[in-house]
Amino acid sequence: MKTKIIFTIFVVYFLSSCAYKPLYKMTNLYYPHKVKIVIKSKEKYENNASTMKLLLDEKLNSKSSRESNLKLVVSINRVVSSMGINKDLSSDSLMLAIEAKFVFLDKKGELTSGSLRNTGSFNYTNNNYANIVSLEDTSKKLVRSLSTDLADLILAFSTKRKIRP
Repeated sequence: MKTKIIFTIFVVYFLSSCAYKPLYKMTNLYYPHKVKIVIKSKEKYENNASTMKLLLDEKLNSKSSRESNLKLVVSINRVVSSMGINKDLSSDSLMLAIEAKFVFLDKKGELTSGSLRNTGSFNYTNNNYANIVSLEDTSKKLVRSLSTDLADLILAFSTKRKIRP
């Protein structure tokens, strides 16, 4: 009887005191004021603009954010170029470069501006469908990376003057 009680206490003690503790907590930092996000792109039917707006809105705004006049304007430019040429004058792979120029504004004017650039590559084949899928997949990954970097820049931004939301 005593051994069962001691064994039960021993098991409960070791199960409740786990040695694993996470190094980092998953906390989402949100801007306290709602940021209006405007994405501009030269191409009309491009998926990059809507994807970037969705990801930035997810990172910067929360349900508890207050209404404000803060605005983030981002201009996306996409360039596809050849990386190399074979002896038969056919290209092996293509390089995709996406540049995002941004301006962060408040009631008084510009708070910060700058540009971010990210590049990726994909193989170019004889199959047109595979080329389109590779281009869109690479573009999606680059936009996701750029939007994360841009949101982190905005959240970590410090200014010399007071922000007027």
